[in-house]
Amino acid sequence: MTYTNKLALLVPAALLALALPATLGAQGRGGRGAAPPPLPAKADAPIDMTGYWTAVITEDWHQRMLTAEKGDFGTGAPGAVTVPGGRPGPSNIPFNPNGRKLALAWDPAKDEAEGNQCKAYGAVGILRQPTHLHITWQDDNTLKMEADFGNQTRLFHFVRQAGGMGAPATKAGPPAGEAPSWQGYSVAEWKELGGKEGFERGGNMSVVTTNLKPGYYYRNGLPYSGNAVLTEHFRVIDIPQSGQWLSFSSMVVDPEYLTQPYIVTYQFKKLPDGSKWNPQPCAVR
Repeated sequence: MTYTNKLALLVPAALLALALPATLGAQGRGGRGAAPPPLPAKADAPIDMTGYWTAVITEDWHQRMLTAEKGDFGTGAPGAVTVPGGRPGPSNIPFNPNGRKLALAWDPAKDEAEGNQCKAYGAVGILRQPTHLHITWQDDNTLKMEADFGNQTRLFHFVRQAGGMGAPATKAGPPAGEAPSWQGYSVAEWKELGGKEGFERGGNMSVVTTNLKPGYYYRNGLPYSGNAVLTEHFRVIDIPQSGQWLSFSSMVVDPEYLTQPYIVTYQFKKLPDGSKWNPQPCAVR
């Protein structure tokens, strides 16, 4: 056998020998070393939001505790949204002319006649109210938030995208054909912090809500449209000698009525039990 023929036989054998360990290693990684399936949202929660909570109202008191007068955009005086000459005046809400016009045309009797008593109790408005919350898990991937003020229930759906864990869950939308509602359709995901190298595990819940019926920020007819997108972030904070607090930020993007995103941050304090739970129906006034 010539040297060339011997080399022709040895080269495929050497290549095969090199390929075998890699193939076997890949099989091992695909078997014993494969990543486990993702945990359900309930088991994977970096924070515990369950229990009873009460609103602690230290900001926007007269709008949240009372039914403010028509035209009160947070500045206190009816009609304060305009100044002589018709220019927009001070306002806590960045309304465009369409939003201001609709707010100044608010008619509570019309809302009552049309059965729209819950317009200020939708997803955008309910956590601004002086309400108690009861948060539980409806199932392993659905967190339920009940509010006794207006007897409202929000569901936060932890949706796993087809793109896998790397795909942002809050990009998901409502099921096809689902009608708009006061609470809309809320998609949630955990934002995890810490949990490695000696740092305590924590994080927050990020929520995007769409598919809303038009409603009010507060009970005096300050409007948001059905095209509004509500983004929220919920965080649990432990404060020594003060207990647990649920802090959340709320951002509304509504090109139909706002000139820019509208953001507020409010707090709830954890209660020891449900003794303060006091369901009440929606009311316009």
